[in-house]
Amino acid sequence: MIDLENWWPINLLFTIIEYDYNCRDKRYKMKRKRILLVVIAAGIFFSCSDDNDTDQEFTKAYVTLQGSDKVAVIDVDHAELVAEIDVNFINTGDRPHYVVIDEIHRTWYVTLISSGYVCKFNLDTDELMDSVFVGNQPALMDIDRENQILYVSRFMPMPSMGMESSESQLVHKINAATMTILGTVDVGASSPHGIALSSDGSTLWVASNEASHFFAIETTRFGESDYQPQNFRLGSDVPYNYEINDNTYNALELVLSQDGSELFVSCSGTGQVRIFDTSNGDSLKYYSTGMMPWHIAVSNDDKYLYTTNRMSNNVVQTDLTNGAAKTFTAEDLTMPHGVALTVDNSKLVVSSSMGDVLYIVDAESMVMTGMIMLMDGDMGMDNMNMPTGVAVVQE
Repeated sequence: MIDLENWWPINLLFTIIEYDYNCRDKRYKMKRKRILLVVIAAGIFFSCSDDNDTDQEFTKAYVTLQGSDKVAVIDVDHAELVAEIDVNFINTGDRPHYVVIDEIHRTWYVTLISSGYVCKFNLDTDELMDSVFVGNQPALMDIDRENQILYVSRFMPMPSMGMESSESQLVHKINAATMTILGTVDVGASSPHGIALSSDGSTLWVASNEASHFFAIETTRFGESDYQPQNFRLGSDVPYNYEINDNTYNALELVLSQDGSELFVSCSGTGQVRIFDTSNGDSLKYYSTGMMPWHIAVSNDDKYLYTTNRMSNNVVQTDLTNGAAKTFTAEDLTMPHGVALTVDNSKLVVSSSMGDVLYIVDAESMVMTGMIMLMDGDMGMDNMNMPTGVAVVQE
């Protein structure tokens, strides 16, 4: 708060008024001077207060609640649940899985894995704007924000819902402005899940959860029926034939380094995060992070890798300069799923899918700074929200 008594504009104004009234009665002069000062100071004070309130930034997270057909909106700075957005538009059990945010066009998108829709919401009002049906099990997404192009992977065939096994090999390119499908690529391997777009929007990296291969798709070639994306093996011990579902590495998520030169792949089958050279697909190194590594995040300076380990019930920070590791765990951290860094890289938002809890964690020390309980009523599968995907935006 401003010290009005010693603030230089007030002192200057005091001097001017003193000079202006120096020939008048002193008591009258001082009375008018004090009244004027109070009015001006109050105006300045409230003006500054309004500006601070208007310009104040805050961090908001969107978290898919797969068990309750909702998306939670979180105030990360205060570790508070702000709202729950109902996304149960098609039928009971739409199961929202993953969310991405387009800050430029003020929108956010969510995949509904059971009903097969991708939905578009207004970032300012959280109201539904549009949707597109892609087929059952749309999983992860990435977005070209500048050109409003959304990419969606399709994961796990569900014959009980009329889904043929070949449909689980597809990746879609969507016009995010009109919510129409622009093209589809069949990667030729089952259960494409992890997905990452190069910064220039030219290459989409996709990993198969079953075939132990990952693929580089030229984004201009979506829709070409005879197009075969370039494929790479996750390890030298897997077959070259990527149509064989060997279930060795079970890749879950992909993340690119800031300069795009390295691709990080979480391999739930081997307990590793493997790193590849994007110029040629060569394996560079790997880190053993825990049992069944799931979602991953990399800091903006490429110093730290963060991994949720689903069966180890922890989150591991790996220092990419020396391999040193720090671990976060908590009593209710059960089957951690999603993880996202705040824009300034100071905090992590972690979802505990079976613990029904969200954690705010200091990204440097890996110490919890906040916790949000999502469970209403008694613990049980029928009551669980099952938080999964996490996306963060600075407002």
